[in-house]
Amino acid sequence: MNDIKRLELLFFEVLQDLKDYLDDLVLVGGWLSYIYPKFLWHNFEIQAVTTVDIDFGFGGNKIKSHSKTIFEVLSSLNYKERHLHIGKM
Repeated sequence: MNDIKRLELLFFEVLQDLKDYLDDLVLVGGWLSYIYPKFLWHNFEIQAVTTVDIDFGFGGNKIKSHSKTIFEVLSSLNYKERHLHIGKM
């Protein structure tokens, strides 16, 4: 499996892990230039993903209340809070 396919699978795994929060989140950052052309516009001249972190913003005026924070959910799934290259938070 090539690197971009592996990253894409990880991206969708993260979305699955955040499924209860997706109505409140908006994709921003480096993944936007990959996801929108490929999956929304079906433009196959796709730019490569240049980042592995996934950035979200909060969308809309009404954000649902949840029993756990996103941090609590991701922490319980063993996501790590560190920079991959320097090893620090």
